[in-house]
Amino acid sequence: MKDLGINNKVIVSRDDDGMRLDNYLIKIIKGMPKSRIYRMIRKGEVRINSKRAKPRSRVHVNDTVRIPPYALNEPKTNFSSVRKNDLRWINNIVIFENDSFLLVNKPSGLAVHGGSGIHLGLIELLRSFREKRNEHLELVHRLDKDTSGCLLVSKKKSKLRKLHEYFREGKVQKTYLGLMVGKFTQTVYEIDQPLKIISTPENGRLAVPDDSGKKAKTKFFLMEKYKNSALFKIEPITGKTHQIRAHAKYMKTPLAAD
Repeated sequence: MKDLGINNKVIVSRDDDGMRLDNYLIKIIKGMPKSRIYRMIRKGEVRINSKRAKPRSRVHVNDTVRIPPYALNEPKTNFSSVRKNDLRWINNIVIFENDSFLLVNKPSGLAVHGGSGIHLGLIELLRSFREKRNEHLELVHRLDKDTSGCLLVSKKKSKLRKLHEYFREGKVQKTYLGLMVGKFTQTVYEIDQPLKIISTPENGRLAVPDDSGKKAKTKFFLMEKYKNSALFKIEPITGKTHQIRAHAKYMKTPLAAD
C-alpha cells in the first residue's frame, strides 16, 4: 500500500489484491469504527477507480481507492493506555503458533475487533502486545462477542488470502460445544431453517426464523444428557450471523443463559 497523500488516495498493493473493500478500509484506517466505515461507503465517500462501490466489492492490485480527507483526521484508538496495562494474559490464550498464523482461545465477553461502542477488541490487543514483531496480524474469521473458542489470526498477508480461500471453499469445519436447555428424545437434530436479521431497540441485531431469509443449516449431536439440559456438539453447515443461537431457539431448546 502506498502512503496516502494530500489527495487521500491509496494504490492497492499486490498483498491486498482481492480483499473486500470493507475489510481493506478496516485495515488501512486503523481504529475507525466499522459502522463509520460502512457509512462512508454507503454515502459514496469511498470510491474505487472513481466509481461508487459496495462493502463487498473487491479491490485489486493497482486500483485507486479514494478516502474522504476527514477520515484520516478523526480520533483513533489510543494504544498508549493499553501498553500501560498488564497484557501478559494474551500469551496464555495463544494455544498454537507457527510462521503463518496464531490460534488463540478467545474468551467470552471480548469482541474480536473494535467497532461501534467498542474501543478495543482482541485483534487490537494482540497487535499492541506484539507490536515489536514483524507481523501483519489480521482476523481470518470471527466469533461473536459472547462466544468463547478457537480463533485463527493470520501473521502474513499471503497466508491470510489462502486461509480465506479455505473458508470460502468449505475446507474448514467449525465445531462448537453448547449447553442447551430442555428435554431431548433424539441423539441427532438437523435444522434447515432460513434466517433473517432484524434490529430491535432492546437487543440490537437478531437472527430470527423467516422462510424469506437466507438459507441456514445446523447439525446438533447429543453428547451428554442432564436433568433439564444436554451438552451438544454443534456443526453449522452454513455460516450465518447468530445461526446456532437462532436454530437452538427454533427447536425451543435455547442455549443456556440465552
